Amino acid sequence: MSRSSSTRRARRLGAGAAFALLLTLAGPPDPAAATTGTIPDGDGSAAGTASRAAQVEPTVVTRFDTSAAGGGARPLLGDVTGDGRLDVVMMQPHYIADDRYEGALVAALTAYDLDGTLLWQAGRVDPRGRNNGSDIPAQVHDVDGDGDNEVVAIMHPDGDTSAEGRFMIFDGRTGQLVRDFALPHPQAHDAIIFANLSGGNTAREIILKDRYDTVWALNNQGELLWTHRGNTGHYPWPYDFTGDGRQEIMVGYDMLSPDGELLWRHDGTGHADTMWMADITGNEELELMLGGDAAIAFNGRTGEEIWRNSDIVETQNIMTGDYLPDLPGLESLGLDRIDRTANGYDGLFLLDVAGNMVWKEARETRGCWGSIPEPIHNWTGDYSDLIMVWNRGCGEPTTIMNGAGDVISVLDSAARLWHADFCGDDKEEVIEYVQGSSVTIKSNGPCDLAAKVTGRPLPQAKRLYNYTRYTAGDSPVTLSAARPARASGALPGHPAEHGNDGDPTTAWWAASAGTGQSWQVDLGRWYTLTGIELTLPATDLRAACTRTVAGRHTGPLTVSAGVTCLAAGSTVTGPVTVLPGSALAATDATITGPLAALGARAVQVTGTRIAGPVSVAGTTGRLVFSGNQVGGPVSLIGNRTGDVPVVVSANTVAGPLTCRENAPAPVRDGATNRVAGPATGQCADVPVGDVHGGEFRYGYVVETSTDGEHWVRVLDRSTNDRTDATQRALFTGLGRYVRVTVTDLPDLPYARAGLAEVKVLGNR
Repeated sequence: MSRSSSTRRARRLGAGAAFALLLTLAGPPDPAAATTGTIPDGDGSAAGTASRAAQVEPTVVTRFDTSAAGGGARPLLGDVTGDGRLDVVMMQPHYIADDRYEGALVAALTAYDLDGTLLWQAGRVDPRGRNNGSDIPAQVHDVDGDGDNEVVAIMHPDGDTSAEGRFMIFDGRTGQLVRDFALPHPQAHDAIIFANLSGGNTAREIILKDRYDTVWALNNQGELLWTHRGNTGHYPWPYDFTGDGRQEIMVGYDMLSPDGELLWRHDGTGHADTMWMADITGNEELELMLGGDAAIAFNGRTGEEIWRNSDIVETQNIMTGDYLPDLPGLESLGLDRIDRTANGYDGLFLLDVAGNMVWKEARETRGCWGSIPEPIHNWTGDYSDLIMVWNRGCGEPTTIMNGAGDVISVLDSAARLWHADFCGDDKEEVIEYVQGSSVTIKSNGPCDLAAKVTGRPLPQAKRLYNYTRYTAGDSPVTLSAARPARASGALPGHPAEHGNDGDPTTAWWAASAGTGQSWQVDLGRWYTLTGIELTLPATDLRAACTRTVAGRHTGPLTVSAGVTCLAAGSTVTGPVTVLPGSALAATDATITGPLAALGARAVQVTGTRIAGPVSVAGTTGRLVFSGNQVGGPVSLIGNRTGDVPVVVSANTVAGPLTCRENAPAPVRDGATNRVAGPATGQCADVPVGDVHGGEFRYGYVVETSTDGEHWVRVLDRSTNDRTDATQRALFTGLGRYVRVTVTDLPDLPYARAGLAEVKVLGNR
């Protein structure tokens, strides 16, 4: 693990950290030999410590009674009403005395909207129903691909527990039974997984399993496709490692092709408690994290072991994310089942991109093991990956914390947890549920539950249609890199494909300076989409040149209208004068005389040699003067550039540098100015600052389409107050095409629509 200094480490952890972390300063090549850090218990008062450190007080959005769903019921989340907002379907298991070797079937399904209205109930509540330790075989998913979600469950016909279970499909809006079919085996009811084995548009095939030995693949009509026998682990996970549109299936320690053929096998002991797929290193090679007897990273396609950390008793959970943005690549959070006896305990740990231990908990509260960690994204609004951990026991708090162990929020320790975007606020909210009693949704800040009501069915996210009480999943990856792109128009030299070429120094620029310009990408096939990341290019006057001077211009040059650009390597052998309302953009040029601008709309001079004095006054739109060599004095007076500051940076000035009455005051983003004469006024000491201001305050909307003709708006930032160059957003979408349309431009002269880089994120 790379760190430049212990000071940097201490700054990132913060003085208010709820747990003390001792981090490794340099992870050795052998993970087993890594020096490890700990999160000690401190004074043992975990609840008090967490309360003092909490930074975000959760807001109760809604709470409603779910006692009608019965004891032991857990929530499934999905839009079953088709109004565009998530609903809650409580699934109750039948009573079973011991589910270690065979889990219970579903007794009842009870659907609620987020107002707490009971929508429908299927089956009959089992009065003896209680919590169990296995999955409950039910899911919410669009089984037939018509755009509306169904609810599926494996249930005894008419609730007769002596009868073999059947796979039942219920209409999501009404709860009416649509159809059912027999299981391929009486024990094929431990879990339900949906996968895309056929290469269709969506995950339509069904994987069923018994507790530990066999999986069966079926089409959505219940017809058997193939059977695989092996060490199945708890919850198989589908993922398209080859990029052909068909998903491979990791079944325990066995990687299977879409046709059920064994591709590779990990020779491990025990069984796979947990698995996670991600591009851990960022090199577009897809890795698979596997837990059980160790924490191991594999090349998902070949099964080659990349690294192993055996300094773990039993990896009960593993989940990969960017928990520590200062570190390269992704980190893997896990739970170590340290002691499985009745007096046992557990502890969280975090591994870096190479499998070295970053930190691990040193809990001493024995007899309380059973922690359940879960990643939660963008709870704080900064798109960070955080850690939600509950069921800690012994009065220890349920918390959300960051990758350094700082507690961000404290939640109800009596409740069980899950998470999703209920409010349409681009953040995930927490759902707390007390089995047989209630559901509570909590947010970070204001939350409008009506914001998600669009009247269009909301596609089901992959981790919601493959819900499991065990940890299995995958991190979103970039789907748009180098895919075919087109735009409503493009400036010469700035084509649409520059918007997703992986190089943020190139950009698509719209041909027109107006709004309504659009850019779109073809992902090649349908994907479940999770969000988008846009990097916006800095407004460059050179994209608006109405006159370009290249080579040698002899004599004076007067700029009277439009935008005159001095190209790199050009020379003007005389004075340059910029008249009111016009603009000058000079880059790596030479001016052998003075430069004077009065009342210009914009002046952008970078890397240019100027033999004479420079005087710029009364600029109304933008002024950038950076990296220049000036043979005389420089005077910048009374320039009023709105919410984008004057930039004066890294210049070498042979005379004095005078700045006054500029608003905003000058800032720099590079080296200080080297001035032979005195630097006075606002330029006596130009501070480092935000040189962009509101430069990236674009308004835009994002739409998705399955056919390139019919579009669904998934993000509306037409009134956007964000000013960062890279802007991210979360949404749930489904489709092959993604379009970005610019609806508003920043208040800068000659601003036009442009995109330096677009990353469409989704699951494979």
